[in-house]
Amino acid sequence: MKKLALLCVAVFCLALVGCNQEAKTDASPKVAVVDPAKVFQDCQPGKDGMAYLEKVSTEVQQQFVDLQNEAAEAKGQNTETVKDIQAEVARIQERVSAEQQMVVTKLNELFQKVLEQYRKENGVALVIPAEQALSFDESADATDAIVAIMNKEKVVFESPVVAPDGEAHTPAKPEEKAGEMKEDAMKQAGEKNEAAPAEKPAETPDAKDTKKQ
Repeated sequence: MKKLALLCVAVFCLALVGCNQEAKTDASPKVAVVDPAKVFQDCQPGKDGMAYLEKVSTEVQQQFVDLQNEAAEAKGQNTETVKDIQAEVARIQERVSAEQQMVVTKLNELFQKVLEQYRKENGVALVIPAEQALSFDESADATDAIVAIMNKEKVVFESPVVAPDGEAHTPAKPEEKAGEMKEDAMKQAGEKNEAAPAEKPAETPDAKDTKKQ
């Protein structure tokens, strides 16, 4: 009977040790690895972004061809024409840079949003790039899962407006534009009132003139 009791105690102790080890394993932080290059290459928003930039590239190439033809015709003409062509080339280059920056920014914002969503939904404490991991199990690779989530998102790529100062600006919303027009009108009205000459007071006869009369 004592042997049976001791055996039961031993089994209980072994079970307790096993539970503690399992609890420690579950308590350890969960890590996931992701291949960002593969995500951007395989996800639909990444493909849409590349297609958008290819479209912009085609348009820009045609604009450069037109400018080259215009420059060839402008040989021997005044310097103002040459300066105009050079300015147009600079604006085209600024547009290309602004378009690329817009696509990269939108994709990066979506990528960060999806990573955070995946991390919270799957109880992941840390997500690292696959290229920085020396070794990892395939079960830790979340690349395909991230691609699947990004495929559900819709990204609209809109051409930024390149101002003459070279800075890219997003088109103003109708209500914002209306507000700006109202402010401009009020400002112009105020300037007109300030510029208008003040009415001179009616001149009264001088006392001396009154006596002379």
